[in-house]
Amino acid sequence: MSLTDFLKSPFPPAVELPEFNAEGPERFFNRELSWLAFNSRVIDEAMSPKVPLLERVRFLSISAGNLDEFYTVRVAGLRELANAGNVTPAIDGRTPAEQLADIHVAARALVAQQQEVWSLLRAELAEAGIVIETQETLCEADADFLKQTFLEDVFPILTPLA
Repeated sequence: MSLTDFLKSPFPPAVELPEFNAEGPERFFNRELSWLAFNSRVIDEAMSPKVPLLERVRFLSISAGNLDEFYTVRVAGLRELANAGNVTPAIDGRTPAEQLADIHVAARALVAQQQEVWSLLRAELAEAGIVIETQETLCEADADFLKQTFLEDVFPILTPLA
């Protein structure tokens, strides 16, 4: 019987928690740090060999898009609070400035994890015959074609959004 099968595994023995205040704010998870931890689990899916290769790339891109949105919305809101001098703690006891400091550490680890997984996935993509070109590896004709396509087809659509 596998220990990972929680439906059939026996309960582990109880563990004493060192000086845990069940009434204090430390009993709560920080919403922002929990969100970053979730995205780390999304990246874990990108590393799973059980997931098809292109789906793994998709999971990695989802984590990157999530991180962009996280900074655009949640971190921006915390920065506004911290810049306004707000020191009111969240339910977990962290002030906006403390949350930003903890987010900085967790987000840097998340980006490092993303980069490591991207490097591995890129190698697997190459083995599968899928090559990701960079601006430096494009021939001049391909670079000109892509520039023209961007200017004619993509940029006009982006301009109203900017």
